[in-house]
Amino acid sequence: MRKGKLVGASVLAAALALVGAQSLGARSATPLRFGANLTNESQPSNAEGGQTCDENAGIPQGATCSWVSVQAYHNGGHEKAPKTGTIGQVRLVSCVGGSFRLQFAQVKPNQRMARVVRNGPLITYKADPRQIDGDDNTVCGGDNGDDYIIQIFRVNLHVNKGEYIAIKTARTGALYCSGGDGVALYSPPLAPGQAFRNRTGGASCNLLVQLQYA
Repeated sequence: MRKGKLVGASVLAAALALVGAQSLGARSATPLRFGANLTNESQPSNAEGGQTCDENAGIPQGATCSWVSVQAYHNGGHEKAPKTGTIGQVRLVSCVGGSFRLQFAQVKPNQRMARVVRNGPLITYKADPRQIDGDDNTVCGGDNGDDYIIQIFRVNLHVNKGEYIAIKTARTGALYCSGGDGVALYSPPLAPGQAFRNRTGGASCNLLVQLQYA
């Protein structure tokens, strides 16, 4: 009988270990992300046609600037990279097509200063392709505005813990612009190796850009 009990205990222990391993696997399968919290309801409010640098802060017409995300869309407290590692995906929502140079920045929020420590790749994104009539009018987000397309770009980028997301472009549609002060603008754009600079101004927007670890 003792042997039976020992076998039973061993089987139980093995089963618990398997359950524990499965639970750990489920937890580890959850992707680690920072920046905007994107869903199919993440609307590029007031930026459906895109916004330009020169719409903000007296920046010269046609100028390119760095847009530094200092407040994460629907994800407050997750503006910074939570750990040093490798970024495997760039994720974004935009109604219009465009492109930007991804940047990683260090920020002094209380002093409204930032500097770029590293440039990433050029990300070229597309407009929402859905058409609603023969006149080529495009509906972004679907008929009910709850089906925005999250565009995903595979990358292999190093990031250090505490770095912020920034993009360099003259125009972008990857924005939610309904108040607040979630994006700091720097014109001329920030370049790696430069010292901390005071921001030129701020956009009443949040970047709809999210990074996911590999």
